[in-house]
Amino acid sequence: MKRIVIKNIGPIKYIDIELKRFNFFIGPQSSGKSTIVKILSTCTWVEKEVATTLDANAIPTAEDFIDLLENFHKMSGYFDETSEIIYETDSIKLNYSVKALNIELKEGINYLRQKICYIPAERNMVTLPELQGYEFGSTNLRSFLFDWFSAREFYSPANKSDILGLGVKYFYDKDEKKYKDRIEHINGRTYRIPLSSASSGLQSIIPLLIMLQYYTDEYYRKYKRKTSFDENDKELLLRKKLTDLLVLEPLYPNFEYSNRQSYLKIINEQIIAQEPKYIDVLHNYQKALRQLTVPTSTSFIVEEPEQNLFPSTQLEIIETMVKLCSGEKNHGFTVTTHSPYIINFLNILIARYYKEVDSISLNPDEMNVFSVQDGRLLSQMQFNSTSKHSSVNVDELTEAMQSMYDEYRVLKKK
Repeated sequence: MKRIVIKNIGPIKYIDIELKRFNFFIGPQSSGKSTIVKILSTCTWVEKEVATTLDANAIPTAEDFIDLLENFHKMSGYFDETSEIIYETDSIKLNYSVKALNIELKEGINYLRQKICYIPAERNMVTLPELQGYEFGSTNLRSFLFDWFSAREFYSPANKSDILGLGVKYFYDKDEKKYKDRIEHINGRTYRIPLSSASSGLQSIIPLLIMLQYYTDEYYRKYKRKTSFDENDKELLLRKKLTDLLVLEPLYPNFEYSNRQSYLKIINEQIIAQEPKYIDVLHNYQKALRQLTVPTSTSFIVEEPEQNLFPSTQLEIIETMVKLCSGEKNHGFTVTTHSPYIINFLNILIARYYKEVDSISLNPDEMNVFSVQDGRLLSQMQFNSTSKHSSVNVDELTEAMQSMYDEYRVLKKK
């Protein structure tokens, strides 16, 4: 369960929704789509920070919380004294209102750590030369670039990535002096150029696709934590808390903290001796530590996947996103879009699910589609009581196209 309430923030007047594995937000520019997903990504990060430290005060004050939003997502000026945010999952409940913050840690030790990937509309910035020398501060662009730098290194000249069916391969050549991100014709001969010299569509789709491919697969195959001193300190504190919660308290409910080391010595001896109840608590401790420190899935937040793409390619990228996130890991994504093609295509993915076609499909029970209208959300999911099937209501999206056809027919008759 994941629920978010947003009130009086930027263009958003009031929303209250339960999020699912796949979420789509459609609406005109400046309607508030990005406001919603920026708040969602921040709340998801706060949940991870609180749950993986078992510390409800990991974000100490309302000012710290708002600073995260205003600085990381450049949302300065969006908040006033009437702004409210509620974010609730099985792990935490966050309540921000009247410039006060309250976070309740519910079932922290059952939290499954996620990798959060925010892929902004400005992703084509990866084509800038010598990007690693730029200063972006603590912003979503900086976070995206760090994730991009890690992902692209996997796609070396010996491991090029085929970009959909576009006849192009991408690779990262660390030996190039300036333009290390490269593309070439699929035959490897016709051309080989910097990504910065490619079309705007390729500059948009390649960072998106490479991030999706890497953070749904290879990232987990060879996961190795890169820790700072602060993160090492956090893990040491987490290990200590888990030892108290899952080892000492179950075995010795009334243990005295001053004798903690003596108890731990006894426990270690009993584990070496393979005493069953001590082995059980050790397994519980190891399971919780693994869940809280090693990511199990990726949550993608993608702005405008259709950017600079031909309609058929827009559909291919959505189909690919669904395919990559539908493996054994519980990956998911939240998308903002202006594209009627993408929203219409969702009905094909749903129909494949009902018809059990051996192709990429979407279970409608795992998805949301919302239109953003006048600062509020309207669900576009609809249920047919006769067929017992759900679908996406696309009437509003087709009105403009139908109006053009109607006017064209009238003009032809004159």
